[in-house]
Amino acid sequence: MNENKNPYKILKYPPAYLDGYLAINGCLSEYCIPIEFTKNNGEKWVYGFEGEIEKEIEIINLKNNRYFLISTINELNTNYIVDLETVNPIKEIDYVSEKLKYNNELILILSSNSIAIIKEPNEIKYIEGLCWDGIRNNRIENGILKGQLYDWNNSDSGEEYDKTNYELDLKTLILRKGKELEHKQVPIKKMEVEKVEVEKQKWWKIWKTE
Repeated sequence: MNENKNPYKILKYPPAYLDGYLAINGCLSEYCIPIEFTKNNGEKWVYGFEGEIEKEIEIINLKNNRYFLISTINELNTNYIVDLETVNPIKEIDYVSEKLKYNNELILILSSNSIAIIKEPNEIKYIEGLCWDGIRNNRIENGILKGQLYDWNNSDSGEEYDKTNYELDLKTLILRKGKELEHKQVPIKKMEVEKVEVEKQKWWKIWKTE
């Protein structure tokens, strides 16, 4: 496959007509960010992503200058995974609150209680149901993702949240939290991981617009 040196271009306005484009899809109003993609054979297509053109747009090369993560400022904090060779995003991930990079993997901290790990552009592993009110103070140390799990409490202690430390081994995907971290002899169970394969049809460059 020949390298596509200019695989995408952020447009100021969505095209009104095809005018040579293979397809024009997605949000096509003033509240969208139209991006033009060029397939390896030269065919072009446009997709309008939810977001505001005046705010930050982040485009991350996931693999081979072909698969990209598109991150915009939008109501649901939706991130999109795009395959240049496939018209339209192949995956949408909602409620992304934080992104951490580790080696060739991208860690996504999702919504208030989940972690998603992109192993490959078309393979995402989820660890869910960790807490209710946020995963915070996250960092990666020696291949271990560390942070705190927040849960709202109704006590009179003055603390609004219960905070539980956690550690996730990014190689084995074994998660420990709370007392499991204090007592190393406690047997560790591997978290239940859901593997999501993205159907064929359905890393780091940051763009900021002025």
